[in-house]
Amino acid sequence: MWTKDYSIRLSVFFTRLFLVLLAAGLFLAPQVVGWFIQSTGGRPVFTGRICAAFYCCAGPAAVLLWSLDRLLAALSRGEVFTAGNIALLRRCSWCCMVVAAVCLGFTVALFYFLLVAAAAAFIGLILRVVKNVFQQAMALKEENDYTI
Repeated sequence: MWTKDYSIRLSVFFTRLFLVLLAAGLFLAPQVVGWFIQSTGGRPVFTGRICAAFYCCAGPAAVLLWSLDRLLAALSRGEVFTAGNIALLRRCSWCCMVVAAVCLGFTVALFYFLLVAAAAAFIGLILRVVKNVFQQAMALKEENDYTI
């Protein structure tokens, strides 16, 4: 039977998998992007632009994935509405916004980055709303803890 523990474990697995893929991407990006450009008939000049965008977004992506891993670890310990989790959610939302800004800047070089920028900004907004919900829930929890 599927439980919350399995769900958290699955989320941790995919978070760590994406960390490994990100690390591999740092080494393999030029080859992978070059192969993609060649197989789709794109212009080779885009290879450098796409790699530059990837490398600019790799730092925020790594921070985001590390923060998600820490958040999932706290959730697995039963720590839900805490100041630490709120800080992690805030950091995740800001990482998404940084990626959105970087990709928006690269839209000048390649218009398709506008889609990535929009998606990253949207996910950042959703994370911001979840952070605000956690913040309100923590305030309610603290108020209830002090009520007799």
